[in-house]
Amino acid sequence: MDLKQRNIWLKFASCKSISAKKRAVIWQKLTEADHWEMTMETFVEAFFQMDKRAQVLSEIETTEVFFDEDITPIWILDDNYPVLLREIYEAPPILFCKGDIALLQKQAIAIVGTRQMSEYGRKACVKIASELAAHKLTIVSGMAIGIDTTAHKATLNKKGATIAVLGSGVNKIYPRKNELLAKEIVKEGLLLSEYLPDEEARRWYFPERNRIISGLTMGTVIIEAAERSGSLITADIALEQNRQVFAVPGNIFIDTWKGTNYLIQEGAKLVMSANNIIEEFFQIKP
Repeated sequence: MDLKQRNIWLKFASCKSISAKKRAVIWQKLTEADHWEMTMETFVEAFFQMDKRAQVLSEIETTEVFFDEDITPIWILDDNYPVLLREIYEAPPILFCKGDIALLQKQAIAIVGTRQMSEYGRKACVKIASELAAHKLTIVSGMAIGIDTTAHKATLNKKGATIAVLGSGVNKIYPRKNELLAKEIVKEGLLLSEYLPDEEARRWYFPERNRIISGLTMGTVIIEAAERSGSLITADIALEQNRQVFAVPGNIFIDTWKGTNYLIQEGAKLVMSANNIIEEFFQIKP
C-alpha cells in the first residue's frame, strides 16, 4: 500500500472510525519517518490500539469513498491545497470544501475574537475587516458568534472574499443561527473543514480547527479576547507556526480586553487600522 496515494486518503477520510485528528497525526508521523509503503495490516498495527484494529481494518476494506458533487475534497499533495497550511505541524491531509476553492491560493489574514463582543469590538472588527477586504486580502475566521461572524459579514458587505473554517462538517452548520450566513459564504467565499461533511460540532473540534485558521494565513488579528479564550489559543498556535500576531488594544477595566492587551504586552503588533497589518507584509505608501 502506497500511502502517498490520494485515493487511499479519501478512503481513510470516509472511515468514521478514523478521526480527523488521527488522520493528521498519522500523516505527520509518516512524513517524519518518510515511510510510505506498508501493508494495510502493518498500517493498522502501527497506528491503532489493539482493541480498535479489527474495526478499523474492516471499515477501511468496506467503506465507500466519500463523494458529494457539492463538496470538493482536497488532499494535502494536490496542487490546489493551500501552500501555507501544508507547512504546519499536523496539517490536515484532507480538507472538505464548499464554495470557491480558488480562495485557498489567495493571500489571507485571520480575524478572531470573543463571542461576548462589545460595541467597540464590533466597530473595530468592521473597520479592520472592511479595510483588509478593500486591499483584496481574504479574511479567514471561524464563523462563531461575535467577532468571527462580524468579520465574515463585514467582508461580504464589501464584496470581499472570506473563508469560514468550521468546528463541524460543512453540511452541519454551527451555530445554527449562522446557517443563512453560511449560505452567503458558499456563494461568495468558502466553507472549509477537516471533518466529514455530516459531522456535528464537538467541543474539542474548535481548538483543533484553530490551527487551520492561523495556518491558512500570513497573520492573525485578535480583536477583543479574554485572558483565557480560544482566541488566545489561536494566537499561541500562530506564533508556533511562525506567523504574525496582531491585536487591537482595549479598555483595561473590561475582562474581554485583557487578552488582547496582554498580547500587545508580549510583543503582538498593536493594530488601529488595516495599514498596521499590511505594512508588515507589503510596502505601502504613507
